[in-house]
Amino acid sequence: MKKLMIAAAFFAAGTVFAAEAEKAEAPAPQKEVPQIEESDDPIVWGFGNYGIYSGYQLYGSLVNSQPTMQGYLEANVNLIDNLSLGIGCWSNTDLTDKRRSSLGKAFNEYDPNLHFDYKFYFDDDEKWALAYRTTFVWYYYPHRRHDHLWGSIHTTMDWNHYFELQNPYLTPFINVVHEYHESDGNLLQFGVKRTLAFADRQDFLKNLTITPSATFVWRNRNYGWCFPNFGYTPEGEKINSCLATMVLELDFDYQISDHFGFFAKVASCTTLDGDMRDAADYASGPAYGKYKDFAWGGLGITVKF
Repeated sequence: MKKLMIAAAFFAAGTVFAAEAEKAEAPAPQKEVPQIEESDDPIVWGFGNYGIYSGYQLYGSLVNSQPTMQGYLEANVNLIDNLSLGIGCWSNTDLTDKRRSSLGKAFNEYDPNLHFDYKFYFDDDEKWALAYRTTFVWYYYPHRRHDHLWGSIHTTMDWNHYFELQNPYLTPFINVVHEYHESDGNLLQFGVKRTLAFADRQDFLKNLTITPSATFVWRNRNYGWCFPNFGYTPEGEKINSCLATMVLELDFDYQISDHFGFFAKVASCTTLDGDMRDAADYASGPAYGKYKDFAWGGLGITVKF
């Protein structure tokens, strides 16, 4: 028993000595300094797409009922956590002569933009977030035939505010558009969408995402230039503020690599307001909104960097 007590005393002393030695080797406690976590997000990133479409659809109204080529490309720089600055440009090329007399044909519209993005997360798992983008858009029509203050380049400008409540279920969104150059008009797009992914599958479908969405468009009486008969009744009066159109859309994206993929989309567009439906009966030629209800779609390639 005496030997056992002596052994225990030696073991305890050795443990205390080892702890003291480890403590002596450790640096003296200092004031905690916040550590900046390294992020896997690239400093510069972007994406783009280019494809062929059955027509030119804008805010649920048909601008051109015949095939077009359209594309978009943007680049962004991450400034601080969840905040980025970027530029982008959208373009359109009519594939037929329907609008040649007024807009030319090849590359008849360029829409460059400057945008800011911010995302606020509600939880540590980053599953719920409020995403916000503000965008300044300039619309250029380099071959426009009509006289204008700036000569042959017809332009208008928008300031957009887009909000999206991201979550694993159903994503509501709203886009506030203010056209401040020509009509000083306001427009709202709002709706819901849901992205379905198949990443858990082991076959070719694992790279596919499908996004159904429903979008409603409200416009005030000043925002009429892209709607039936340019927002005027058959009697020549401005159509009052109204819930103008509805767009039901289905988007397919297939990523074949980290940087390249394919997309396809189809949409059903409906004019909701009665006065606008009446105005569509009096639209003719290339006028906006000649078709009250129509299907629209396209397919093409996507890039990411």
